Parts: sequence; structure tokens; C-alpha cells
Amino acid sequence: MRKLMFILNPNASGFKKFDFKEGIEEYLRGKKLNFEYEIKCTSKEGDSVLIAENAVKDGFTELIAVGGDGTINEVGNVVVKNNLKLGVIPAGTGNDYMNSLGETCNFIICMERIIKGETRFVDYGEFLGKSFFNIASVGFDAEVNDCALKVKKFIKSGLSYKIAIVLALFKHKRKRYRIIVDDVEYEDDYFLIAIGIGSKYGGKINILPLADMYDGLLDICAIKYKSKFDIIKKIKTIVNATHVKEDITSYFKAKKIKIFSENIEINFDGEYMTGINEVEFAISDKKIEVIM
Repeated sequence: MRKLMFILNPNASGFKKFDFKEGIEEYLRGKKLNFEYEIKCTSKEGDSVLIAENAVKDGFTELIAVGGDGTINEVGNVVVKNNLKLGVIPAGTGNDYMNSLGETCNFIICMERIIKGETRFVDYGEFLGKSFFNIASVGFDAEVNDCALKVKKFIKSGLSYKIAIVLALFKHKRKRYRIIVDDVEYEDDYFLIAIGIGSKYGGKINILPLADMYDGLLDICAIKYKSKFDIIKKIKTIVNATHVKEDITSYFKAKKIKIFSENIEINFDGEYMTGINEVEFAISDKKIEVIM
């Protein structure tokens, strides 16, 4: 029999409008189910990983992430390490993973799919011993994400990302990167390098419009720096997904990319890290099994 663990992050913005715990319990109540299930909520940072790891020990075979892209990332890392199945009930600000997949964020439809249990095998990426499932990026976007994580403490809506862009512009400094895409080397002042499985982030911004989450390749978009004023113009083209046609943009399909610079800032699935001088992103030779 299937065993499902629902892992809820009550701090996700969607919980402000809807009680997902009550919604799941009410939806499943009285239904004839072919699975056992439990529902657990996080109370602090890192809890979703702990709950997921304990669920593995207790024999659960399907982990359902109920939260934003950060929750999906944390639960997904446990899923791929243990060859389990991942379910998603989006409850975040942007819900970029589901948008990249082209799937609905409607609660009822997501629950119907989880009950049916049908799955697809989807690509994911790896770096520094971690996995990412939608998009990782280096440079300006990572600075924006760092600001967004702070802004979201006060504004839990899509507006937080727009405010973060403005704040990041004030602190952004020009920086040089050396990158190796598969075996070809490039060096320039890049203001943004996006590496993705999916196409969208930051609330449906289509940074990697050619991405295919099943093709076994990373999509990489490297945008060269001109000036802060040009960044403002560039943001508009990214929103419209016309940036890939411009001469300062390089777009690749590849298995891996190595990036070298000082104090690299990284955004991955809405999470943030910094303090390294070299990083390699690669497509995993495995797939994650997602309930859809």
C-alpha cells in the first residue's frame, strides 16, 4: 500500500489565504483511499528535511511538499537520495516549479492527481552536493533573491520580488566571471548567469524560454554587463522573454557549466548561498519521479 507524508510549511505565503492542513484533511475525509497518510507541519527552518528523513525511516514512499519552491527543494533533495516519489501542492509566492512544468496550482486538481498517483520522470540539476529542480542563478538575480528573502518577511506577495529588484540595483557591482560550458571557455563581465531545468522564476519571469524539463540538458543564459541603466532595460526584456535575441545574451544547452569568480552568490529554487569562488552545475543522470 502507498504511504504518503504531507509536509506543510505554514510560513509559505499561501497559508495566509488558505488553511492547507484543514483543506487536505477535509478533502480526504470520507474518501476510499488506496494509501495511508500523515500530515506534519514545519515550525522552523530545516524542519521539512528532518520530517522527510524521518518519513523515509518510517517507510513512507511518497513525500508531498506543501509550500513554496524552497520547500519543494528541501523535500526533493530527500526524495532523490532515497528514490521516492515527490508530490507538490503549491502554496508559495511564485510557485515557479509548477509554472515551469506548465501544471496548475489549483488545490483540488493537485489533490486529485495525488490520489490517482500517476507520475512522470523529470530532470533535476546538481551542484556542491545539492540538488535543484527548477532554476539556479549567479550574479544579479542571486542578489535580488537575497533581498527578496528579507522583503518577504514583511510583504508576502509577488510585489516582494519587484521591490527586491530595486534594492538589489542599489548594491549591485560589476563583476567578472570565467565560465566553462561543457568544454568551451568564456570570460566576460556578466550581470546574470541562469542555469535551469525549468523556464520560469521570480513569479513567472521567463528567463529560460527554451527550457525542456525532460530533455536531459541544462539551459543556460549568460547576460553581459553594460551599465546599471542597461540592467533596468534588460529586466524588461527578460519579463517579455525577448532577451535571448539580444547580442549581449549567450544561450546554451549543455550538460554542465563551471563558474569561477570571487565570492559567487547563488540563488537556487528560491534559496540563497554565497562565499565560494568556484562552482559546477550539472544535469543529473537520474530523474525525479513527480506525481502529476
